[in-house]
Amino acid sequence: MLPNADSFNDLSPEDKALLLKYIETNFKQIESINRKHSAYFLKARFNRLTGPDKGHHITSRCFMEAMVKSGYKASPVRGAREPNWYFNIGTVHFTD
Repeated sequence: MLPNADSFNDLSPEDKALLLKYIETNFKQIESINRKHSAYFLKARFNRLTGPDKGHHITSRCFMEAMVKSGYKASPVRGAREPNWYFNIGTVHFTD
């Protein structure tokens, strides 16, 4: 299914659609940046739900690019060891 993807452009059209649908289904835009959940956390859940047994992995950068493509604003996490971002998303409540 999903290959290792450093960039949104690394994904097939089907996998791009899957990621964009995940974003559309799970997040709502707000005006301010939510600093409680970063791209690293949000993409880790996506990776888990789409089948880690498939051997795929999208990076925080790939997830950030998909969020921006979906109309969200991205704000870099300061002091992060690896590139990471926060977004203007409402409160996130995952039950899985």
